[in-house]
Amino acid sequence: MKLKMSFLAEPSDANYRGNVHGGKVMKWIDEVGYALSVQYAGKYCVTKFVDDIEFLEPIHIGDLVLLDAKITKVGKTSIRIHVNVSSENLIDKIKKQNCACDIVFVAIDEDGKKSKI
Repeated sequence: MKLKMSFLAEPSDANYRGNVHGGKVMKWIDEVGYALSVQYAGKYCVTKFVDDIEFLEPIHIGDLVLLDAKITKVGKTSIRIHVNVSSENLIDKIKKQNCACDIVFVAIDEDGKKSKI
């Protein structure tokens, strides 16, 4: 199962050099992972683990940001998702690979306990 999200990087996402904050990128990764995990599990899911995010290239204000999320493993209560982040300067037509990581979500019940998927 896969999910794609795209949007434009806004000035409020960036630092004084015009580069998107790493924390903002991590938030986007968490959001696409959450959406895919809940879509698959049909239950509320929470982030358990994020594996090795290496920022390769900056994302700039006005770039089209593309997040591609794909489920790579499903356990009894958890879902591992690989997220790829890339961007494109729409004027110059320059595409960049920005970062990628794996993120694990756990399904939980109304009491906050792990729940079978």
